Amino acid sequence: MPFAFSSSFSRSGFLKRVFARDRSLVFWVFLGLMVSLSGGVDFGKALAASPSGPSPSVQSPAISSAPVSDDPAALQKRFQKVILDSLARQRIPYRDFSWLAPKAVDNDILALPFSIIVGAQKIVLPVYIINHRYLVTTPLLDITQHYAVVPSIPPPQPVSLFIPSSTFQMDKFPSTGPGNAPHSLIMFGDEQCSVCRRWNREVQDKVASDSSIRFTYIPYPQVTIHRNSLDAAIFEMCVYKEKPAAFWAIHNQLDQRVDLKNIDKAGLKPIFAGFMVQAGIPTPKVQACIDQSRPLPDISKAGDTLTSHIGVPSTPVFIVDGQVKSGYLSYDDIKQIFAQESQKASQPKTN
Repeated sequence: MPFAFSSSFSRSGFLKRVFARDRSLVFWVFLGLMVSLSGGVDFGKALAASPSGPSPSVQSPAISSAPVSDDPAALQKRFQKVILDSLARQRIPYRDFSWLAPKAVDNDILALPFSIIVGAQKIVLPVYIINHRYLVTTPLLDITQHYAVVPSIPPPQPVSLFIPSSTFQMDKFPSTGPGNAPHSLIMFGDEQCSVCRRWNREVQDKVASDSSIRFTYIPYPQVTIHRNSLDAAIFEMCVYKEKPAAFWAIHNQLDQRVDLKNIDKAGLKPIFAGFMVQAGIPTPKVQACIDQSRPLPDISKAGDTLTSHIGVPSTPVFIVDGQVKSGYLSYDDIKQIFAQESQKASQPKTN
């Protein structure tokens, strides 16, 4: 029986993100979820012992094999306890857990999204049920067979997403290049993201100096895995609000000169102050902005808009003339996408 729900929810790469096995919140939450479902002993040992994941034969007699209901409310009730237990196991300081409206990706895939607030950021995470049988985590779990681990299967090819730049409040964030540039590039990044830092060193200057590109940077702090990412985002955006011309120098300092992961909260203030002195930025005004977290609404709104379209991504995320791309993109990659989009735009439309 297909899931009988109308939906605008796009398949668009969700399995690619789920199967990526990165250090995102999705991985850690569902790692805890798998341990919770399996009883937390044998499964955890098997996972730790195998670099390619747990053995497909691992099962837990503690979990009932009762038939799985097609009713979304029943599924939500079934999964909520183990999700909350997973969050507790990972010591994620969440609040305001709530289910969002269930959505059918297609006849075989049901998405059960939920939201939580971690720190100051609202995060949306989905649970996917495939063919009324499989719970999509990392890896797949068969919910009809004691949550047994399913052998690895290749994910389907993701469908590319298109998000117009007008979806975001572009004037709220720092940009380079002329406003009427023929191409638009948006980067969602995090100063503690290693791929973002590499991109900053290797590609950003080429993009910023290309007059055909309107490049906009939007902070997307990964607060659950990078403890100082939100502080860094608020700091650099406060700099932008007080002295826009100084933003890129500060942004590059954060990406290229300092590794924030081993710095405690008390150590951030003198680092930020030193950067401001070097750049001639009015320190008291920026500090007041930081203390009041003034940029947070803009950062959160942009992040919520992104996740509402593509789920919870790992940084960096690029929007290249509307095409959503995750991970590292070279300057040549970006130019190639521009060329492809220009070619599409020049082709005559047929009825």
